[in-house]
Amino acid sequence: MTIEAFELAQAILISIGGGSVIIFALSSFLAKVWAKRILQNEKQKHDKELSEYKAQLESLIQKDNLNYQQKLDLYKVVSNPLIELVALLSKNGLTAEHVQEFDRQRLHITAQLALFAPQSVFNAFSDMVDYLYNSLEQNNYSFFVFRDKALSYLSEMRKDIGIYTDEVTYNGDR
Repeated sequence: MTIEAFELAQAILISIGGGSVIIFALSSFLAKVWAKRILQNEKQKHDKELSEYKAQLESLIQKDNLNYQQKLDLYKVVSNPLIELVALLSKNGLTAEHVQEFDRQRLHITAQLALFAPQSVFNAFSDMVDYLYNSLEQNNYSFFVFRDKALSYLSEMRKDIGIYTDEVTYNGDR
């Protein structure tokens, strides 16, 4: 009877052991599959977030480039009348028609700068134009003073565009 009990116990242990090995193998396989699915879902979620961030970054870059180009175009347009006026003033002198034409253009420049430029650029422009008008009225125009005010204006434009942050100064002797 002891041998039969031993064989019976051995048969029970073998059948339970075999089943537990199968259960362990299946649970291990299912755990791997489940972990793989969780990782895939997380990866998809992160890839989606990453693509959204990339799209946002690309949009900001496009907006920044457009803003940069618009500022360059604005400053080119508003600088031309000043360049023409100073060239006339330096070469031939100004007539009343020249001043009237510049007055008309100055109003356009003032509106453009007030809408699209920062206060520092607008202030530098106003300082330069005020000097120009005051010196013409008092007949004491100095190109050297005007140049310093114009360079200050250009420095503020450069800062606004983001090209440089330093001040432009004239270091020549003319």
